[in-house]
Amino acid sequence: MTDILPQKNPKKFNCDICDFVSSNKKDYGRHIMTPKHQNTAKILPNTDVFTPKNPKKTPDDLSYCFNCDCGNKYKHRQSLFNHIKKYPNHQYINTKLNESELILTLLNQNNQLQNQIVDLCKERNSLAINNTNGHINSHNKTFNLNVFLNEHCKDAMNITDFVDSLKLQLSDLENMGRLGYVEGISSIIVKNLKEMDIHKRPVHCSDSKREVMYIKDEDKWEKENDEKIKLRKAIKKIAHNNSKLIPKFKEKHPDCNKSDSKFADQYNKLIIEALGGSGDNEAEKEDKIIKKISKEVIIDKSII
Repeated sequence: MTDILPQKNPKKFNCDICDFVSSNKKDYGRHIMTPKHQNTAKILPNTDVFTPKNPKKTPDDLSYCFNCDCGNKYKHRQSLFNHIKKYPNHQYINTKLNESELILTLLNQNNQLQNQIVDLCKERNSLAINNTNGHINSHNKTFNLNVFLNEHCKDAMNITDFVDSLKLQLSDLENMGRLGYVEGISSIIVKNLKEMDIHKRPVHCSDSKREVMYIKDEDKWEKENDEKIKLRKAIKKIAHNNSKLIPKFKEKHPDCNKSDSKFADQYNKLIIEALGGSGDNEAEKEDKIIKKISKEVIIDKSII
């Protein structure tokens, strides 16, 4: 009795791109030399020629990894091949990166991210330093200004005392009639402030562009508010005191109220300007006067 040996499973040679299977290696060799196989290999480059008949499934095999430039995706090479045979103008797209390319891409992206983080940190540090320096400089300026006002200018005149101390002349009234209300009142105030010692003045300006004014009132220095209430009050009182000089003009020129007098026009002009003049409203005229004053009493930064 002879033993019957189990038949061995013949080794199979498989060409996936042509769907060719053979257990004979010579037949497989002849196949890959055929024009059909070589033409197919040209159409589907970067594909494996030989794979086992039943390869182990991998995640890539389960996905659509054979892509055409028209947008179609296939799970199998043969399906893609059939599609390209039908549409000769279409081309296979190799969407897989090899391991080296993938590593280089990841490293490059990582370096770019690190550079962005470094730049962001530098920018934040620079902003923090600038803000700190800005706060320090602002604090120092405020401190120096307070020292200047409360120490060097502690004997300055109160704004109300300054107004009451003005010795207005008839020439001041006549000058206002000639120049107009704004220029006339501004001239009176600025002229008298400039005649005073800088440390005795009742008003100082730390920023003429923004008109930041400091007023001495009731024996203490205060930053004037946005409405400039104290300055406006002083302007009104000076203008009122100036208008009280009109009777002196009439005493000097008794016939000025007569139409045929050579002083008639001047007299009428004095009355108009003494009452605030024409044109802008009262607040706008006061704004212009304050602006002129601020430019003349600006604090010299070198002395504080």
